Amino acid sequence: MKKYLKNIFIIVAGAAIGSVVTSCGDDFLELTNPNENSAATFWQTPEDALMGLTACYDGLQNPALYRDDVDGEVTGERFGQFMRETSTDNGDHTWGSWMTGSSIVQCTSATTDFCFRTYWNGSYEVIKRCNLLISNVDRCGLDDAVARRYKAEALVIRSLMYTNLIVKFRDVVYLTEAQTMSNVAVAKTMRDDAVDAIIKSMKEIMNDLPPIGQEETGHITREAAYSVLGRLALYNKRWTEAMDAYRNVIGKVSLFKSGDGSDYYANYADLFTEANETHPEILLSVHYKGGGLKEGQVNYSWGQPLNALEASLNLAEDFYCTDGKPWYESSVYSGPAVYSAACTAEEQIQHWANRDPRFHVTLWVTGDYWPSPNATNAARSTVHFLKFYVPDNVANEYDGGLDFYIIRYPEVLLSMAEALVETNASQKEITQYVNEVRARVGMPSVESVEGTNLSQDQLRQIVRHERRVELAFEDHRLNDIMRWDDFEGALQRMKDDEKVLGRTYSVSRGSSRGAREKVFPIPQNEIDTNPLLIQHDEWK
Repeated sequence: MKKYLKNIFIIVAGAAIGSVVTSCGDDFLELTNPNENSAATFWQTPEDALMGLTACYDGLQNPALYRDDVDGEVTGERFGQFMRETSTDNGDHTWGSWMTGSSIVQCTSATTDFCFRTYWNGSYEVIKRCNLLISNVDRCGLDDAVARRYKAEALVIRSLMYTNLIVKFRDVVYLTEAQTMSNVAVAKTMRDDAVDAIIKSMKEIMNDLPPIGQEETGHITREAAYSVLGRLALYNKRWTEAMDAYRNVIGKVSLFKSGDGSDYYANYADLFTEANETHPEILLSVHYKGGGLKEGQVNYSWGQPLNALEASLNLAEDFYCTDGKPWYESSVYSGPAVYSAACTAEEQIQHWANRDPRFHVTLWVTGDYWPSPNATNAARSTVHFLKFYVPDNVANEYDGGLDFYIIRYPEVLLSMAEALVETNASQKEITQYVNEVRARVGMPSVESVEGTNLSQDQLRQIVRHERRVELAFEDHRLNDIMRWDDFEGALQRMKDDEKVLGRTYSVSRGSSRGAREKVFPIPQNEIDTNPLLIQHDEWK
C-alpha cells in the first residue's frame, strides 16, 4: 500500500537497517547504555541518519503516547490516547479506579501518579531522539538539502511533543540539544518563553520541508508542520499566529468523501479504515504495520464492544439529530420521552436513531452492528466507543494495521474557526469552516439551524461543540478542557449523567481542588533527581 509523507511510519530502507529499525525501543541511541550505539560511533553514514530519524517517529508508538494498550494496564503505567480521553467527560475507566488517569477525575491525583510520570517520560524520550538527530545528522554525509529536511522533520516532532506537554504541564524543561553528563540538570522554562522559542524555530524550517504532492514516503510535509504550529499557537491563545499558520494549510487539501459523497455515513466511516488512512485529510498520523508483525495497533474486543473503557452519555447526547438539533428539540426524534439505563433495548435503539452520521462511527450502542451475535451492551453509560477499533479483525486484536490520526484537516478548519471567534470576527468568516465540516456528513449549516447575528459566546459554543463530535477519541478532549478552563464543567457533566442514567459510573467524579486541576504536576521523580527543577506552586 502506498504511504504518503504525512504518515508517520516505520521506515525500512533495506534489510541492512531493517533489523535495527525494528528494535528501536526506549533505549535506542541511549548514551549511557553500553549495549546500544553511542553518539560517537553511530552517526557516520546516510543509513545512520535514516535510522535516527526513524527512531524519532517510532517513539510516538510509546503506550504513554499513541499506542493505548489498555490490556497492558496491569503495570499501571499506560496513559495513551484513549486513557486520556476517558480521563475527561468523554468517557469512563470501566475497570475501576486503579486504572491510570482515573485519579485525575477523582481529584485525588498526586505528584507521584503514574499518569504524569509515564506521559512526561514518553514525551521526553521522543524529544531526546529528535535532539540527537538534530545535533548529529550533519556528520552523516547527507546532501545538504536532505540533512536540513531531516532536521526539520525532527524539529516538528519535537514541537508536537512540547505542544502536548505545555498545555498540560504549563512550564516545562525545554531542551534543544542532546543532553550529556555536563548538562543533565536543567531548570524549567516558563510557558511563554518556551512557546516563543518553538514558534521561532518552526518558522525557520518550513521551507526545508516539501509541500503535499512532492513528498517522499514516510516523511512530514510542510502542511503538517504548519498544522502543528497552528495547534501550538491556538493552545497558547496566540490567535493571529494560529490563523497565519492555518492559512498555509487551508485549501491545500480537502475532506475525504466516500465514492460520490452522497453516503454521509460512509464519508466518515470509511475514513477510519486502512484503505483510506493515506488520504490527504490525514495530515499527520502514527502508522501501524499490523497484523502479525508485532508493530500494530492494539485492537482488542474479546468478542464484545470494548469493556475496559467506555464513552459517556453526555458525549453521546452531544451528537445532534440529523436536523441539527438535540433530541429533545428535534422533529425527527421518535424515541422515549425520558432516557435512562432502564430503557428497553428497543427504546435505546429508538433514542439513538436519526443521529448525526458521525455518531455510529464514533460510538457503539444497542442495535449497532457487531460481528459476534452474542455481543451485549455492558457500558454503565449504555454507550461504548468504537472509533479506531476494528471488530471484524479479531485475528489481530493486539496487532492491527489501522493508523492513529494525530492531525486531520477538520481540526485545522475548526481551529481556524476558534481563532476567528476569539478575535471577534464576523459570523460568516467563522461559520464557513464549521459548515464545511458539517457538510461532509450532511449535517445542516449553522445558519439554517442556529440562525444569524449570533453572539461571540454563541459562536464559541458552536465551534467547541463541533470540535467535540468531530474529533472525539482523537486525543483532543483533555487538552481542550484544560485550555478552556472547563475541568469543573466536565466533572459536573459526568455527575449529571449519573442522575439521568439512574446509576453511577465506575469511577466517581470528585470535588475539584481548584488550581491543582488546571495544571499537571512535574513528576516527583524528576524533582527528586534534578536539583534545578522546581515544582509548580499549585503542587508544592
